[in-house]
Amino acid sequence: MSTGTYWPAENASGFYPSGSSERPIGTVLWDYQNCIPLTQIPTRDKPVLLLTPVVVPPAGSNPADDRDPFEILGQTISGRNIPIRHVPYTKAKGITGVHVAFVKRAGAVIFVITHLAGTDNLLQLEFAELVARICESRPFILLVCCNLAGRNISNTHFRTLVHIAGYTNADLLVAATLLLDSDPGLPMPADTQGRLDAEPAWLVQSWAAERDLMETCALWQACLPYQFHLNPSTLGSLLKRDGYALHYVVRESTRGALIGFCAAYATFADSSDVALIGSIAAVVVHPEYRRQGVGSSLYDAAMSKFGRVRGVQKLHLGSTFPRLLCGFTAEMADASQWFARKGWPVNMQGRGDQGGLVADWILHFTDLTGVMIPYSGLGYRQCYESDAQQVLDLEHRPPATTSHGFGWYDQYARTIQSEHIGDIIVGFDNGDTIVATAITYIPGQQSPAATDIPWPGSLNDNVGGVTCICIRVSTNFANDPIYEGADVGLSRDATIANLLYACYRALSGKGMTSMFLDGISFGDQVLMSLGFRKWAEYGPVWREI
Repeated sequence: MSTGTYWPAENASGFYPSGSSERPIGTVLWDYQNCIPLTQIPTRDKPVLLLTPVVVPPAGSNPADDRDPFEILGQTISGRNIPIRHVPYTKAKGITGVHVAFVKRAGAVIFVITHLAGTDNLLQLEFAELVARICESRPFILLVCCNLAGRNISNTHFRTLVHIAGYTNADLLVAATLLLDSDPGLPMPADTQGRLDAEPAWLVQSWAAERDLMETCALWQACLPYQFHLNPSTLGSLLKRDGYALHYVVRESTRGALIGFCAAYATFADSSDVALIGSIAAVVVHPEYRRQGVGSSLYDAAMSKFGRVRGVQKLHLGSTFPRLLCGFTAEMADASQWFARKGWPVNMQGRGDQGGLVADWILHFTDLTGVMIPYSGLGYRQCYESDAQQVLDLEHRPPATTSHGFGWYDQYARTIQSEHIGDIIVGFDNGDTIVATAITYIPGQQSPAATDIPWPGSLNDNVGGVTCICIRVSTNFANDPIYEGADVGLSRDATIANLLYACYRALSGKGMTSMFLDGISFGDQVLMSLGFRKWAEYGPVWREI
């Protein structure tokens, strides 16, 4: 057998305590995922994936035994009625698309490493890091079957680490016992324990308003541009959302100061009462504690929670409603690359289902241009209770200024059910069919939009807001008598312009002097022609769970 394609056998005799040279040792060094024993992982129809290297059998093995050295580990685990899928990986090919497919179908992954010495042998650790990223929220267990002395194994990348002396049958039976029975294992030799340099483990706690709000606000203001600063009252109202807020904090162990915060939400995607969007709204870490695993610990906690929330089908970097940030700003380039390393498609803007950049716009009414707005053929008024069914029919009147309307149905439904139903502006045709809608709001009021979008109020009490602009799908314009002979794109722009003018009249009638538009990804020319200017620009990122 040529050893060029295989990792060679190692002598693990130095791992045995003095006086116990025939006694295999092992331990669970840490398990921050709480996934050991394996029997507590709900596998159902998803097996545990066992990824093992193709290696030369350990010294002392029976030459006539041509079985995979790790077969005994898989058999022992499956003997506890845990479905197991054993898939080898090789030194030459590493982790292939086949492995990725198996990971995606697995309920949990056990990745085995047998070699850490030498540049060539560090490949196994690199393969493990790759698989850990592919796992996303799935439990990932790193099983190390070699000397760990002097090795810096990151507990932010590897949230569960099991160590055994080697990969003889006896060693692997020890590993099976650790994985199945939650036995903490036999003590490691002092020299091995002392030289195992792991990154500090950060204690992640669920966010509690009474305990954490003031420090969270201070951290927010210390880390974000001044434009996005919020006072404790406003930030608290956005974060305290019982039922769908999934926030976490990390505190410094010595002084107890709050040094990291993750804001996350699980909110309704559309009119379905089961489809949810999981949003990572922000991961904020104090500058002095960056690059020490704080952000990864917070992120892992949120992603793990999303994996356990029933109905979460899509993930979002940014937030829908309540609206903190739509995505990354230009000042957050380092953060975007941090998420890219965690598997988010941050460089796919404008391709696939990612959509393009998203912007917030503001119009000071003194800047409203005298441009002639083409007649759209529609009438505009406040929403009545009798309009409710038509207004909620967003399937035929989708978002007009952005690619994604996640959370918009819920925003309209909550507004209709409130005393602020008149904040909805509708555009209707000659047959009284509603063709266009938008939601206006006044800072400080308790309307759904006003409590979900903080930025107008952060600018000035006289800045009103407009959100969730919807118009009838473009194919209907060409077939609608009121647009006969008109250019479809022009008619669409005319409808948006007329709708915004109706919103301007509604807001100015309530004493507002400016108008704030959020989450706009197209229609820039229309907005600039009216006198709007861009206030902020974001790069939202989406992915499947």
